[in-house]
Amino acid sequence: MEGRDGTVRWNFREAEASDTAAAQAAYRQIVDHLAVTVDFPHWHTENRPSEAEVQEWIEAGELYLTLDQAGGRIAGVVVLNHAAPDAYLHAPWALEVPPEQILVVHALAVSPDFLRQGVARFLVEASLDVAREKGCRSVRLDTYVENIAARELYTRCGFTDLGVHTLHYEGTDLNQFHLFERGL
Repeated sequence: MEGRDGTVRWNFREAEASDTAAAQAAYRQIVDHLAVTVDFPHWHTENRPSEAEVQEWIEAGELYLTLDQAGGRIAGVVVLNHAAPDAYLHAPWALEVPPEQILVVHALAVSPDFLRQGVARFLVEASLDVAREKGCRSVRLDTYVENIAARELYTRCGFTDLGVHTLHYEGTDLNQFHLFERGL
């Protein structure tokens, strides 16, 4: 992503094993920040994502990082894969697409030091690029009903809000989420 002066500000890449500690620390910093601000996704109250989840995502090749080109610090994180909750099977998606052609976005977040710098939008756009590279025809995601900022971001990025649906995630009592879809 280019800054106002035309320089590239962000690098986007798949996380490597050597990134594990830094990625875990980035998510921890994000969760701690949510604890003292407004925790729209309820990550603090749910204590998620865990260090074990982050490590699993890296080992599976599913965690992607946005790095500040100037200092190499993690500006944002996102998980991209084909895994979706069971409720996705019954949702009124606009596109009928086989699972291998659907990229699902999970745990997208911006590090506190990089808020309000366009990182979230960059993460979404980079995720769409990954979907295209993988031959996907649809990108889908969900966000907790109280996460208004995320809902607005996805709408600005061209996703269709399919309304509130009941989803069940292991380890949480939260179950009301907006589903979003964008065709490619």
